[in-house]
Amino acid sequence: MIKIIIILFTLIIICLSNKVRIYERIPRNYVAEAIYYFVEENDINDCFSYREDYEHLLLKCLRDNELLNVEITINPGLKENYNFKRLSYVI
Repeated sequence: MIKIIIILFTLIIICLSNKVRIYERIPRNYVAEAIYYFVEENDINDCFSYREDYEHLLLKCLRDNELLNVEITINPGLKENYNFKRLSYVI
């Protein structure tokens, strides 16, 4: 009985921790502007860059004299398989 309660409690925590994400379409050829406005809105400036590999850009930037880590990563859209054979939980 205790095991069932622990499993149910864990599943409830996992279900409640997922955020709903709604992606907005960026018109073709306006992706750079969207990224620019994001950087401008967050007052990210005074950066150093390091290109880790072809699809991964790392930035160290200052905002209000505080150091920020900014990453731009290209991840190929892999087909997600929800067969529930494994469970992952991120805190």
